[in-house]
Amino acid sequence: MSLKPTTKKTLARTGAGVATLAVAAVLLPSMMTGADFSASDTGRADVSTATLTIDLSDGNGSQGTFDLDFLNLKPGETKSQTIVVKNSGTIAADASLGNPISGVTLPQGLSTSDLAKLTVAIPGYQNAVPITSLPSAIDLGTLAAGQSRAYPVQISLDSSAGNEWQGKTLGGTATVTLDQR
Repeated sequence: MSLKPTTKKTLARTGAGVATLAVAAVLLPSMMTGADFSASDTGRADVSTATLTIDLSDGNGSQGTFDLDFLNLKPGETKSQTIVVKNSGTIAADASLGNPISGVTLPQGLSTSDLAKLTVAIPGYQNAVPITSLPSAIDLGTLAAGQSRAYPVQISLDSSAGNEWQGKTLGGTATVTLDQR
């Protein structure tokens, strides 16, 4: 009868050893990898590109363009018209006015040297220079998104212009450009 208590003790020791081994088998992998709790979730990632658009007007009711008419200019006279440029895009842009004499046909009776008597200025951006000496583009500064700015364009006919200028018409195309800043 003395065998029974010994057997119980051995079984009890074996059961405790198996339980310890089972706990170690569960805990040991996480203790060895250093793993901690973690969680994850998902969300959206959207990309939207900026816009760069321009709205032009001349302050005289013309929208989407401008029509500058310097009519009946006399020798020694300066006339001014306004171009309104709006950056209706979503990013800042550098504005420029392309050479306003592109597409000009020399009127009959005037020479290229006569054109030097006609000057153009945009106060604050371009000093008065002969139309023949204008740069290929006039820097009009930076416009923030949504910003509008009015630019006065001044045309002058030198007081030395003679009868060869009577009744002459010059016309050309000017392009306003916005370039991403």
